[in-house]
Amino acid sequence: MLGYPGETSKALNADHHGVCKYDSPVDPNYVTVRNVLKSLVSKIIASDQSAKPPLPNRRESHDLRAVLAITELPAVDYSFFRDQWTQGTSDWILAEHYFNEWLQLQDGTQHLLWLNGGAATGKSVLSSFIINNLVEQGAHCQYFFVRFGDQKKRSLSLLLRSIAYQIAQSVPGFLQKLTELVEEAVDFDTADPRTIWDRIYRSILFQMDEPEPIYWVIDGLDEADDPKALLKLLSDVALSTMPIRILFTSRKTSDIVTSFERFPEAISKDSISVEGHLEDLNRYIRHELTMSGDTDYRESIVRRIVAESQNNFLVRPFPYSGG
Repeated sequence: MLGYPGETSKALNADHHGVCKYDSPVDPNYVTVRNVLKSLVSKIIASDQSAKPPLPNRRESHDLRAVLAITELPAVDYSFFRDQWTQGTSDWILAEHYFNEWLQLQDGTQHLLWLNGGAATGKSVLSSFIINNLVEQGAHCQYFFVRFGDQKKRSLSLLLRSIAYQIAQSVPGFLQKLTELVEEAVDFDTADPRTIWDRIYRSILFQMDEPEPIYWVIDGLDEADDPKALLKLLSDVALSTMPIRILFTSRKTSDIVTSFERFPEAISKDSISVEGHLEDLNRYIRHELTMSGDTDYRESIVRRIVAESQNNFLVRPFPYSGG
């Protein structure tokens, strides 16, 4: 382990002579390495908005980071959760009717989608899967992972500043407007969320006439300092002339339920439960389980872990040698 952000360590069934020699494309060692390489490429695409023309120049981008007081890009958290993804999981969301409406709606209506579930039900990994899917489709996607253990990343101010910075990387007109704020000497690092929202979003973004929608993915809303305040701000997207699709994940708390129900009718809204998708848990456990025994015995252990996990991905299959 080298201590890099989001770093994971996985063993291969090989010694130093055979670790890079594979029998066939279905060799388990080959599959593991291939999946890691695919994940790395996906993360590079997601974090490198330079793939989309036209490009902001580096000086403008650097200046904007300073203006918005951005010290760490959200790709760090995206990479962390993307590394936890197991091949074949999360695919169920692509078949969900409400998700496809949120993704493909073409009438210009603003759309809010809430993915809800209990603790450790895979919401953050699912968010990283959705972000990756949006980027692969060439969509303008911005995201933020609220982290309960990091006070800065629970801040609504940082969330709004981070999303604004990401929008500027893909919408040149928005970047130009934001860089003009330098002359106004607004201290966004200390500004309250309402000031940031009014000055950047209501006054600039919502007035722009851009035909392509932008997609926001906000993970862990319930762990933010004030989820109710954020949802109240987000209800203003009804005023935007630019199509905005917002997806957020959280537990089902009374404050969030009430705020969600009070969203204006001008915003189309739907919700999806992320719980009960045992196929994801099965794949995850099979991938992580290290033990001896024949296939039937291994499957019996998988079924037992699934049955006792209560749909919780914090279960960690451990090496088991029988007994």
